[in-house]
Amino acid sequence: MKTLLQRHHRLCARAVDPLEIAAGLEARGICDRLAATDYRHRDVFSLAEELHARVERTESDVPLHAAPGEGKGHRPGPCAALRTGWGPAGALACLWLTAYALVGDPLLTALLHGHRALAGRTGPLPAALAGAAPTALALACAVAPAAWCAHWFAVRARRVLPASRDLAEFGRRTRPALLVAVTLFLGALLAFLWPARSAVPATPSPVLHYLAAAALGLLLFLAGLLTAHGLPRAAVAATLAAAAAEALPPLTLLAARLPGCEALRWPVGWAAGAFGPTALSLAACVPPALALLAHAVSALSRASVHGHR
Repeated sequence: MKTLLQRHHRLCARAVDPLEIAAGLEARGICDRLAATDYRHRDVFSLAEELHARVERTESDVPLHAAPGEGKGHRPGPCAALRTGWGPAGALACLWLTAYALVGDPLLTALLHGHRALAGRTGPLPAALAGAAPTALALACAVAPAAWCAHWFAVRARRVLPASRDLAEFGRRTRPALLVAVTLFLGALLAFLWPARSAVPATPSPVLHYLAAAALGLLLFLAGLLTAHGLPRAAVAATLAAAAAEALPPLTLLAARLPGCEALRWPVGWAAGAFGPTALSLAACVPPALALLAHAVSALSRASVHGHR
């Protein structure tokens, strides 16, 4: 016990509650099994309680909840909850997803219909170009609600942390807060998208446009939330998967122009003709977004990701 206390003295001395120590131990790989076999405690939380009681504190030990500048009127703003940490690959994937949401439909239409679409002699291209403006406006307006929802969830989780009796209770109280934050963000995104889309009645398949924008917004929101809590790997993987799935149809259409490869055009042409080009974007974003939501519900309900940063 003395060795463990020396090894994690800073964590134990700066914690204001045993649950924060339990979260830190969990992040360092000490699970309930190790607590029982190596330290003769029933779980990590009971081990954290003993460490919290045994540790010797000095005036230089600052509580984990006190971020630099706190106590002087400084509070972290809501935008800090969505700070970036994507890396080059994640940033490029995010830019591609955003750009494709704006010009992906016209691009596919032009590749499918050739010079006729580029010359404006077919209907789908002008409608698709007109549909890009509402999407751009809705995504831009949703940035502020996304930051507020992320900040609300972070604050909520930090308040639940000292009030929970163990890690399981913290998870039970945090998961509904995450789902509420996601629901509020999607509601705000659709609230911005609805009047913008209504102003463009010629846009084909409006329901698909709503669903595609919601799927993209959900994917980017969850990716930013996970990255802000120090979990960028899953966020980058999901955005890269969606970007690759969106890049596949136009690349396939370009490859179909090579001699002897005309058959490659058929799957994309059939899907775009039957359901519209927006359906391809929807199919690319929905699976990664749902997978990231399932991962976020599990990962963000762990106390270890809500410690001081």
